[in-house]
Amino acid sequence: MTNQRPSSTKVVDEPFKHVIDEYKHKLQRVTCTCGWQGSSASPDGVSSEWKTHHVSHRPPGSSKR
Repeated sequence: MTNQRPSSTKVVDEPFKHVIDEYKHKLQRVTCTCGWQGSSASPDGVSSEWKTHHVSHRPPGSSKR
């Protein structure tokens, strides 16, 4: 007979977050956890392919970081 207690911790499903999984500095290439790959280079000092990808997948109502 095994004596197992039910777990008191609850598993919470959090929304998928798009974060950098891999960064190649010299090439300024990033790989997102979703598999997307693009550039983190910012020719104008403001925008980049990564920033556009990240912002386009931000959950509604989330704050800008």
